[in-house]
Parts: sequence; structure tokens; C-alpha cells
Amino acid sequence: MKALAGFIVSGRYQAILSASICGMLAFLLPPFSTLTNYLGAAVVSLVTLRIGVSQGLLVLVAATAVTMLFYQVTGVPAATIAVTVLLLWVPCWLISLVLRRTVSLAAAMLAGAVLGIVALVLIYAVMGDPATWWYEHLVLIRSALEEAGLFPQGVSVDTLLQDLSRLMTGVIVASLALGAVCSLLLGRWWQALLVNPGGLHSEFCDLRFPQAMGFMVLGLMIFTQFASGAASDMTAQGVLVMLVPYLFAGLAVVHGLVARHGRGKGWLIAVYALLGIIPQAALLLAGLGLVDTWVEFRRRLGGGKPER
Repeated sequence: MKALAGFIVSGRYQAILSASICGMLAFLLPPFSTLTNYLGAAVVSLVTLRIGVSQGLLVLVAATAVTMLFYQVTGVPAATIAVTVLLLWVPCWLISLVLRRTVSLAAAMLAGAVLGIVALVLIYAVMGDPATWWYEHLVLIRSALEEAGLFPQGVSVDTLLQDLSRLMTGVIVASLALGAVCSLLLGRWWQALLVNPGGLHSEFCDLRFPQAMGFMVLGLMIFTQFASGAASDMTAQGVLVMLVPYLFAGLAVVHGLVARHGRGKGWLIAVYALLGIIPQAALLLAGLGLVDTWVEFRRRLGGGKPER
């Protein structure tokens, strides 16, 4: 990985080539499209962090143009990659800019959540309440969802689809914010390999968010319980987006405690395996990260000396 990071930052054309290949592989290897798009965003992030904001933007624009040309030649609408870039590469570049300027992972992740909130507001401003749109499209795949056994027996499918449609926009936006932050962390890790091996570990283990942000998220949660209609749905989706940084804060708590108590990598593998098997566990980790805002688990339960 260090060799790859070194190649990416060895020159402008190498960086553009790396990001472009990731964009093209998203078409050539459909099962890995999400992964390759994340890698492309991470290339942009690394260049932004290591070389400069303008160089990161140059790589983003050039790699986008090359990838769009490739898509056009292969008969795929170039708008496909344009949408991908707008939804992942651009947000990743923006939060990388914040990280470069502030040298704070917390500030960068918060910026990612703010971008998600802005996107959510714009969607409501343009579409109105998108729940109706989602419900109409979910009904079209209702049979496939039922055959996959995704609905509990004895529960009204229509009710579940309506509930899901009210949250789908927030789920999608939160997923995009999650992807941008993951790409940022990969870019930051590559940067650390080049200039400060192990630096990301200590930086991530210390991740916490201000209490003011925690109170704001709690306030939004309470508001959703008393509000109704589109205001309640929009706020609930906003909470989903704002919980994305706290997912990483929860992971930071786990990493920090494991490092301090010398429990080994098995505990971390178990946590990430749980997230892969039961995605809903992400909400538990986000809750842990939110509670840590006030409890400070790493300070209270840290005990031993951190391992590097």
C-alpha cells in the first residue's frame, strides 16, 4: 500500500491515471463498483492532503473527464460517471480540504455530515416530500422483496413500505456521507504511510465530537418524537446523516480501548464482522459514540498504556 501511495503522489499524471483506472473499473467490474469508486475518491483525497487542494481538484476534474470519455466510447451514458463524481468524489475532496486546513478528523467528518444535510434540504426543496416517489418505486419491486424474505411474517407489507419510503432519502444520503468519510480515511492512511506511519491510529483513537454537537443531535431526536408529517420525516433523516460521524466515534472508542488493554486484533475483527453481518449494529456503535461525548469511555476505562 505504501508503494501505491508513493506512485499516486509521484506526479500529476500518475494520480490522474490512478483515479481514472478506478473510475473505469467501476464499469468493468460491476460487483466491485462501490469499492473502486471509493478507491478513486481516496486517490483524490490523498493528493489533496499530501500535495494541495488545487492539485486534488485538478486530479478530480481530469480523472472525471477521462472516465467519462471511456464510458462514452463503451456506449454507457457519460452522465453515469458524472453522477458518481458529484455524489462521492466531490464530497470527499471537500472534506479532505477541511481536514487539510484544520488537521482535525472530527472537523472533516462533521463537514461530511453538513454536506449530507445540505443535500437533504436541496432534495426536499426540489422534490417536495420524496416519500411518495420512493413508495411508488418500492411497490414496483415489492414481489422481489417478498421473495427475498425481507418482510417479517404477520406484518403489513404496505405499512413497512410506507415507513421505509419516509426514510429512504436519509438512508441514501447517510450512505453517501459514510462512503466519503471512508474514502477520506483511506486517503489519510496512505498519507500517514508516507510521512508518519502509525499516525492515523493515534489520531483515530482520540476521535471525539464536541458536546454542543451531541446536544444538537439529541434535540433533533426529541423533536422527531413530537413533530409530525414531512417535518418529522425530514428531521429523522437528518438524524441518520448526523449519526454517521458518531459511527466512527464509536469505532474509535473500540479501537482506543482495545489498544489500551492490549486485547489484540480479534476484538476488532469481531466488531467489523458484526457490522458486516448485522448492518443495524452500526446504530449501536453510533449510539456508543454519541454517549462517549459525555461519558468519555477511553478516559474512564482506558487503564493501560496505548499500543502503537
